[in-house]
Amino acid sequence: MFCNVCGHNLGNDLEGSCINCGASKSARQAQHSLDSNQRYSAPPPPPTHNPYATYGGYPRPHPGRGKAIASLVLGICAIVFWWVPFAGLVLGIVGLVMASMSKRFGFIGGIRSGGLVCSIIGTIFASFYTVFIMAACGVGMYEALFWM
Repeated sequence: MFCNVCGHNLGNDLEGSCINCGASKSARQAQHSLDSNQRYSAPPPPPTHNPYATYGGYPRPHPGRGKAIASLVLGICAIVFWWVPFAGLVLGIVGLVMASMSKRFGFIGGIRSGGLVCSIIGTIFASFYTVFIMAACGVGMYEALFWM
């Protein structure tokens, strides 16, 4: 017989109170009306190990995640510095390379996708602006040479 309140094994004694929690006989009367073979099942054993942790308790590293973060940072910098003639272009291209390397290492996540998109946007803006500046400088130099 088990106590209804705390689940302590009382044997077949129906007299007195539970030595574990102090529940009275009336609280245990309902349990006695059940079949004597029915008892509380034992709680499941605690897990022996954490399947998500590795040796030392540190989480497993994600291959290519560092390159994905670098791609995102470079893509954001390419968008911010698109107006600097070659800086935005170089940052965007390096960000594209890092995003492709991250995918090659097997990391497929939002960070890599964000880095790829930001790098593409920064590269497009920077390339248009770089071509515009080069064309403007070329026209200016042509006019300076032509009118001399």
